[in-house]
Amino acid sequence: MTNRIIIHQYIQNQLSRAPSLLRSYVQDESGHQYIARNIFIRLKKMADDFIKGEREIRIVAIPGLRGVGKTTILAQLFLELFSKHQSELLYISTDQVTNILGTDLKTVLEEYQNILGTSFEELDKKIFIFIDEIHYDKNWPAILKSIYDRSKNVFVFCTGSSALSLQSTTDLARRVIFEKLYPLNFVEYILLQTRTLSSKGKDIQVKFPVKGLKKKLSDALFNSSSAEDCFSKLKASQKDKNDYWRGIDSLAVRQYLKFGSMPFVLDIKEERQMQKLTNELIDKVVKQDLFEMGGFAVKTIDKVKNILLMIASADEINLTSMAHNLNGITVNTLANVFKALEKAEMLIHVYPYGSVFKKVRKPSKYCFMSPALRYSLLSIVEGEAAFEKYKGKYLEDIIALSLYREYNQRSAAPIFHDSAKGGADFILQRGQKKIVIEVGFGKKDFRQTRNTLDKVQGDYGLVVSENEELSCLDNIVRLPLSYFLLI
Repeated sequence: MTNRIIIHQYIQNQLSRAPSLLRSYVQDESGHQYIARNIFIRLKKMADDFIKGEREIRIVAIPGLRGVGKTTILAQLFLELFSKHQSELLYISTDQVTNILGTDLKTVLEEYQNILGTSFEELDKKIFIFIDEIHYDKNWPAILKSIYDRSKNVFVFCTGSSALSLQSTTDLARRVIFEKLYPLNFVEYILLQTRTLSSKGKDIQVKFPVKGLKKKLSDALFNSSSAEDCFSKLKASQKDKNDYWRGIDSLAVRQYLKFGSMPFVLDIKEERQMQKLTNELIDKVVKQDLFEMGGFAVKTIDKVKNILLMIASADEINLTSMAHNLNGITVNTLANVFKALEKAEMLIHVYPYGSVFKKVRKPSKYCFMSPALRYSLLSIVEGEAAFEKYKGKYLEDIIALSLYREYNQRSAAPIFHDSAKGGADFILQRGQKKIVIEVGFGKKDFRQTRNTLDKVQGDYGLVVSENEELSCLDNIVRLPLSYFLLI
């Protein structure tokens, strides 16, 4: 059987069987549909506008860390369009195309045109192509550019590693909309978790977010003129905040910090299985994604898991000291490993605050894109003690993720930390505005926040901690975690 016949059969099979195959991604074992995340609404509107001919958006790429639900979103979009429109839909797994069929996307799409009976240029109807894990084809930028330039009747949704948007050329960026998918925030986690439990017959009400509350809290925390202004706005939202938390399990925050930010664990009961799957995810990022992105030697890849373990328990990272402790790896190679881990969205790099010189010479802070990654790594060494011992660091991961999600795409590296002894955890800088943030469990005083606030001449400070009343003193707001988790 020739390769062309195999490719032809693959496409025909995808056209006929994709709806049934993709349903397993959008529903649980009982057939209950998963609730769509917020990104689904934006993506669906783009597809609807394309069908109506109202917008020029025709290619949308969905990058993100492994395990955050990219394939599920793609499947939900496919099935939504399949049920409501008569447009032609093709779903392709690039992993299958390259690793099983032994071919490339260009060849598959050429054969698809043969099946359509016309080229993309001559299409007289609108079609959708869904391409999962597009980064498996090294020529993906040229393929997307070609589709965009050849026809206004083809819309492409594709998913891939987080490096997609970073690898995009300026020319391609004018043609492709990037909609990054992140780990679940707390409100998404509670919504999906209560929906999952409810669908399994548990007497639990699905907990939907309070309309407009996230925006009000974000505005209060990050757009206020002073601590007093921030406090006043938060106080005005207190009733809505309390209404949301009513009925939520007291262990929900603990469960969220452990594994809840990763949607694939929602159907799993045993924590040991959650940990196993999360460590497998880490291994795939290290052994597949990093190997492809960085071109590292095998001996370097073999040390990345140890590097991640060192990061997981450290407050700050000094590359020279770490390289000294890792036999056979240079500082330059280690720096490249860190850059690759950032591209793969395993890590969020929090630079030291100050001049370019300080940012280069001072130790950096690294948070994990999901606390589940840190917890799984530390559990390997620390066992059950890993949560209580490091739970302040898991909270730092969530704060960093929230700031990264809100601001990293709007401005360059807006999140910093005070590298001096006794300095605050985060400094959010937007233009001339500087907000100092200190986080942690247990009782937190104002000293670290005050030290950093005075040093950087910040606008106001936030101290985020557990089991504290909302209060304001000396241009610093003491903020209960129950507020911050809702943004």
